[in-house]
Amino acid sequence: METNRNNIDESVRFVARHYQKGVFDTSKGWEKLMVSLPDLGRKGFRLPLTWAVAAVVLLFVIGVGVLKIVNQPEQLIAENSNTTFTLPDQTGIVMQQGATLQYGKDFDKIDRRVSMHGEITFAVARDETKPFIVSTPVAQIEVLGTEFTVTADDDETRLSVTSGKVKFTPDDPVIPLLCTAGMTVHYVAETQMVKVTSPDRQMEINGKTRSLTFDNMALNEIVMVLSNFYHVEIELPAEESELTFSSSFTQESIIEIVNIINLTLDTHITIIQP
Repeated sequence: METNRNNIDESVRFVARHYQKGVFDTSKGWEKLMVSLPDLGRKGFRLPLTWAVAAVVLLFVIGVGVLKIVNQPEQLIAENSNTTFTLPDQTGIVMQQGATLQYGKDFDKIDRRVSMHGEITFAVARDETKPFIVSTPVAQIEVLGTEFTVTADDDETRLSVTSGKVKFTPDDPVIPLLCTAGMTVHYVAETQMVKVTSPDRQMEINGKTRSLTFDNMALNEIVMVLSNFYHVEIELPAEESELTFSSSFTQESIIEIVNIINLTLDTHITIIQP
């Protein structure tokens, strides 16, 4: 038993001695193996089990190492404030100190997806065939071409839109929010609170308390939120879409909310039954 343990230890030391991270040349690997075991090439020689295991482990470890290097995503780290980078699609970013951004090797070939942490300003190169998607720990942001700033940590995401249109989708409740220039969104995952603010209107969505607050919001925006919040299809006449409405609701049913809006504004919003 002790002899086998010593042989295994020696096999592990063999792997460690000949493995170099990121380098995989099979012919040289076998040459080193031949030198270490002079009898390997002799006819009729049988490789001891422990050395055979070591050789297999060596090739496996090297193969896994090479695969990880090939598939390893690109990572950008801001060591200073206002650190600038240009992504492969010519999107410009300005990263604040400590911010990180990652993207895959296929970025801009099939799609444009990045993940981030910290504070980053994006000036997205327009490409209608490949939306630019930013993932934070608790939300997803999708754009075609615009300028915006995202600040994110493990529990919160803040979005400020400078120009263009951005679709912001929190993890829970999952409600896509279309944000335009001048709008900000603040989402806190722990409380499931989403707050959307613009110069002349604002909205709050609380997934835990099942409450909604609308302040001077357009009906087309309210209907989109209600449809996703209550998982129903709602029909709004086009001529009524720009009317504004203000109110707060807590745990009311979708039927009650639609009836209140229609009675208040004399509108004709309807819930489409499945």
